[in-house]
Amino acid sequence: MRKYLLLNKAVLVVLLAALTVFVFDSGAIATADTGPMEQLRKSVDEILQILQSEELKKPGKKEVRKQRILDTVTGMFDFREMARSSLGQSWNTLTKEEQEKFVNLFTNLVEQRYIGKIDSYNNQKVVYKKELVKGDKAMIYTDIVDKDLEIPIVYRLQENGGKWLIYDLKIENVSLIVNYRRDFDSIIRKEQFAGLVEKITKQLEKGETSN
Repeated sequence: MRKYLLLNKAVLVVLLAALTVFVFDSGAIATADTGPMEQLRKSVDEILQILQSEELKKPGKKEVRKQRILDTVTGMFDFREMARSSLGQSWNTLTKEEQEKFVNLFTNLVEQRYIGKIDSYNNQKVVYKKELVKGDKAMIYTDIVDKDLEIPIVYRLQENGGKWLIYDLKIENVSLIVNYRRDFDSIIRKEQFAGLVEKITKQLEKGETSN
């Protein structure tokens, strides 16, 4: 499904950002050492250090390496906002307990898909082109360059407790969250919220057995 292809690209882009080429065009609003761009840079620098660690490359350290990278990456996303947006109006029909359960499921789904992409780096580069900030919202425009292929990626972030967190990505002008919402809405209309929970749970279990 296209949603999963988009997510695979998205999580790989976050990883690849650790090997970033900063190129700002004339439309840049902020510099590379301020605002959300700087927070993103610091996070991906942590990923780069983990990837380059000789200690973590040793046999038997693969799971530790993956978990450390995952800990850094998941700290870059506002999973609660992503989960809420992915359900659209259906979110408001849920109890507090159901909302919390879905946030956990959604977070685990994204984390699981990220885990499988950690070793996918193959000399791609990410070009940071422009940062736009308006109040507590920001957009960071990038291109991922893979040989002769350039894929435009736009990060959408919002400030939460003094930290800028990613709440959506537009990959080739297609929103990751909009794709999730379309699929989730379709399932909920046919099988209710319980059916969606069941499908995600089975997907997570399938992923665990394949890892």
